[in-house]
Amino acid sequence: MTTPITQVVVCAGGLGTRVGPWARHVPKEFQPVAGRPGILHLLDELTALAPARVVVVHHPFYTPFIAWAATTLTRGGQAAYQHAARLPRTDLPLHEQLDLHFTPQRGHYADITSVLNGAEHLRPTSDLHVAFADNLYPHDNPSLALATVPAGRTAVLVRPYQRGQAGHRGVITARHVEGELVLNSLVEKPTPQRALEMEDAYGPANLWLLEGRARLSRRFLDWLRRTPVNPGGEPKLSMALRRYATTTPVRLVITHSAVTDLGSPPAEHPSSTAALHRSATPSPT
Repeated sequence: MTTPITQVVVCAGGLGTRVGPWARHVPKEFQPVAGRPGILHLLDELTALAPARVVVVHHPFYTPFIAWAATTLTRGGQAAYQHAARLPRTDLPLHEQLDLHFTPQRGHYADITSVLNGAEHLRPTSDLHVAFADNLYPHDNPSLALATVPAGRTAVLVRPYQRGQAGHRGVITARHVEGELVLNSLVEKPTPQRALEMEDAYGPANLWLLEGRARLSRRFLDWLRRTPVNPGGEPKLSMALRRYATTTPVRLVITHSAVTDLGSPPAEHPSSTAALHRSATPSPT
């Protein structure tokens, strides 16, 4: 029996304006974290889904950089480097198990644009994992957790509510449907006053923060292609999920991991970066 191939779109279409000016030279996803480019931590996470076809959607500005990077990240990249450097052959990195591809984003910049651009390179009949490349999770594997959701279901990753992070994430209220926690409503990056109003209305324990991973059913993707989202503004995936959830349950998958946001200055996430460093460093024996 053939093992199904997991399909993944990695959204990396931004220009990293919050971490300029160095992002003018290197995509934020390649920012070093624990001594390795951040994207390698993400690929390590996705390796747990192998066999998997992964399409990374990047900003066209970085096309020359990506053309070079692809030679080191795709299959055979490690061996090519070792040959060029006249180094002895070592074991291949796990991420070379992935069928990895890169494509420039086309159309108006938005995360929905990235998702649909990437989906064009994948089978139209299977569910789709989505990973935002600037979010890393050192304490668990959220993509693997999303893989446990039954086929044909749409699900998003969430974490327990934290007031200090509300203005940087979608804030979700939830309800239970047939024993599952599902999305009830969502406010995208609420103001401090709006966040306090939500706390008063629902209680902090009943709020969740939207995170940078999702699993999208083909039914959702078909709906997304034909449904205008936020006409006149940026078509955001979070807003599409909120609207879709009014008719079809969107399951919540919970993570308690710290998160490293490569799109924000390192000083804003020191604890999560340290956690990634600890996870990448072998324990003393």
